[in-house]
Amino acid sequence: MSTGMTTALYDTGSDAIRDLLGIIEYSVNNDARTLQTDLGPSELGVGCDRCLVHLLAGHLKRENGLPWLPTIGNAVHDWLEVAVLQHLMRTGSDRYLPEGKVAVGQLRGRDVTGHSDVFDTHTGTVVDWKIVGATTLKKVRAGGASITYRRQAHMYGRGWAAAGYDVREVAIAFLPRNAMTLRDGKAWTEPYDEQVALDALARANALAAGVDTFGADAVLAACPPHTGLEFTCAVWPSDPAPTTDAAIARQTAGLIPA
Repeated sequence: MSTGMTTALYDTGSDAIRDLLGIIEYSVNNDARTLQTDLGPSELGVGCDRCLVHLLAGHLKRENGLPWLPTIGNAVHDWLEVAVLQHLMRTGSDRYLPEGKVAVGQLRGRDVTGHSDVFDTHTGTVVDWKIVGATTLKKVRAGGASITYRRQAHMYGRGWAAAGYDVREVAIAFLPRNAMTLRDGKAWTEPYDEQVALDALARANALAAGVDTFGADAVLAACPPHTGLEFTCAVWPSDPAPTTDAAIARQTAGLIPA
């Protein structure tokens, strides 16, 4: 039964929206994936050398508002994991291994681990979900997965192989973030190649050794400019962001870290 009383502090819809948005912002900023500092396959595979040096040096990123696109990507990843688990329970199948934690190699003498989205034991395929915008989908249709994504996929493949599984292919399902239908997405696959993973790890360890021995500034001085192809290319306060329209467009193309 209503008392007929209202509070002066919360008496409009705007107050309700303001407070709920505050809850969302707090949750995003304090999510474990937002606060994560350990480098995994997604970071070590980054195609821009300067970005990788900053990551290896532990540099703080430039704050650019709430990381909403990564939050959308994380939310869809969580939903996809539930969907696969529900399928396994409904059918009694053991075909898929979702969100498996794998060790892909070592960096600075320590294991590099990550959570692989899905491993299909029937086909020996490592599957990675990417929730991307229209620009990224267009690039994938034209030229396939980027070197960043390829490295990630093969490193996860190496992790599953090291765990004793028969890995035959790696795959990325590029799912449309802005389309009306899932059919607007694009799948990319190629045979698993351990050497791709080994080369990515060797590159990361070489740059890490340079950072540890000579310092990040010295290594950055020897690095080429930012590629402008990675979402991280514009987040380092000590480095100029991409300035050309083309580089800015690539940087904001909707790449979402996973």
